[in-house]
Amino acid sequence: MTKQEILGPDLGFTFFPYLKPALAGFLTIFILFGAFDLVQHSLPGDILYTIRKAVHKSQAVFMTEQEKPAYQLKLANDRLEDLTNVPVKNLAPTIYEFQANISEAARNLANIDATVTDPVAIKKIVEETKKLEENKQKVESLGVVIGEEGTQELTNALSRVVSNLIKDLGDRTLTEDQEKILAKMQELFSQAQYSQVLELYLISQ
Repeated sequence: MTKQEILGPDLGFTFFPYLKPALAGFLTIFILFGAFDLVQHSLPGDILYTIRKAVHKSQAVFMTEQEKPAYQLKLANDRLEDLTNVPVKNLAPTIYEFQANISEAARNLANIDATVTDPVAIKKIVEETKKLEENKQKVESLGVVIGEEGTQELTNALSRVVSNLIKDLGDRTLTEDQEKILAKMQELFSQAQYSQVLELYLISQ
């Protein structure tokens, strides 16, 4: 007795054999995109987040030292945005990842010489720093306590960067407008308004 006699006719793709590779390709793409979406929306504490974190690290490898601080600040902002609607089980891991990203951003900032850094890189740092302040306020308004771990490191790193920029500008021969900007930068620096100082520095260039 043959296989066909035992199992009956193969109705799977007998009449439409040309659909088989196309459907297989479609299913493969569907599964891959579905898995990618799951990874992209995974949260700290989820199993798939380890893959998402590995992707973040691999992306950072190809960045310059000037680009890394803004990238880590972006990741910190992503975690703060997660905290606005994160399930309770993911709360502590998400706060931990936020603090880790902030600490890494601070370490990267400490390694750059802002006086020779591309203005585009400084602009991105400014944008992410301002966004960070806004996101922190949103999270804290929801009663989520994220602590100061990592945040103080970032503040100290920004203070050093800004201090170096002010010194560099003060050592130059300035126009009258630049002198006014420098005076305002020094005033804001004394108030610890570091992102505003960076904005003014970009204007002075």
